[in-house]
Amino acid sequence: MNQNMPTQLVIGCFIALSCAPWWVYSQNGDNRTLVNMTLVRNASVLGAYCLDGSLPAYHLDRGFGAGARNWLLQFEGGGWCNDIPSCLERAKTHRGSTRFMNKLEVFSGILSNNASLNPDFYNWNRVKLRYCDGASFAGDAKFDNGTSLLYFRGQRIWRAIIQDLLPKGLGQARKALLSGCSAGGLASFLHCDNLTNYLPKNTSVKCLSDAGFFLDERDISLNHSMRSFYESLISLHGVEQNLDKSCTGFRYYPAQCFFPQYALKYIRTPFFVLNSAYDVYQFHHILVPPSADPKGHWYHCKLNPAACNAAQIRILQGFRKDMLLALSFFYRHSRRGGMFINSCFAHCQSESQETWFAADSPRVNNKSRSTKSYHRP
Repeated sequence: MNQNMPTQLVIGCFIALSCAPWWVYSQNGDNRTLVNMTLVRNASVLGAYCLDGSLPAYHLDRGFGAGARNWLLQFEGGGWCNDIPSCLERAKTHRGSTRFMNKLEVFSGILSNNASLNPDFYNWNRVKLRYCDGASFAGDAKFDNGTSLLYFRGQRIWRAIIQDLLPKGLGQARKALLSGCSAGGLASFLHCDNLTNYLPKNTSVKCLSDAGFFLDERDISLNHSMRSFYESLISLHGVEQNLDKSCTGFRYYPAQCFFPQYALKYIRTPFFVLNSAYDVYQFHHILVPPSADPKGHWYHCKLNPAACNAAQIRILQGFRKDMLLALSFFYRHSRRGGMFINSCFAHCQSESQETWFAADSPRVNNKSRSTKSYHRP
């Protein structure tokens, strides 16, 4: 461990925990808050549109008391689209259009307003940024062939939402935490430093990614399936121009800077990584995508890890080792960051009450994922 690193920030580094299976977490009830949607009416001025041309949106639950000047911004997740057919299909759903989104959104876990369920952030201004662009809020392009029209405007959506929130109090924030889950967790890596450009110099800004550390890893057939997927996504959405210039200027393949393992070392803002070393999404779509397992040898293992045979377990352990290796530079050299890495078969742990802050939540050294030590000024 770096002797100069604040130990309270290094929570659960590379520790395997005993956890309930990932499928259990989605079955338990939450004490939840419903928050109304706010459309960004001025988004059209910036050309900020969802895939189908609808206006972007967010949900804001106002802070109070000691948290009235603190802000938590949470990117919504939901995968990506990397070609015209998949993006056209996505544009007809809540993943690509605010027209199909629920107007009330559940706030639980890190977004809860209940002090006993979310002691660190319950009284902050909590915002959920709705995801409707298909590229982790990072693209800036448009497709129009005279018949179909798609807007790849994630970067503009990000800017439009922030500019809408600034006069509502974000511009006077004392503390700000940029967070996100899955594709939203990836967006936290991509936009972390940019948030500081909008806020006062004395604002304490930090970032957190939940299940957003997607690996540049070969699948079981030894193909770089995820790298190929991201390359086509970056090209279609016009993402490369919005990637960190320090990263893209250093790498032979600039598109790799969409992967957190390459981008993280260039992020200047304090960062916290929350991830499972056996992330279920990555297990199913990066390590063992359907294209790599046409005969379904991994079907039962993917359905229930207890059904994995010895060879499959070795491959899974190798994936875990590769994730820890990809995080090792950050672990050794970060002076203002930290991580909570467990070995649960899970994906996204901050928005569910059971995995965020509950009596039986996984802990390391008696610290859960929700901890005040990270966001103290």
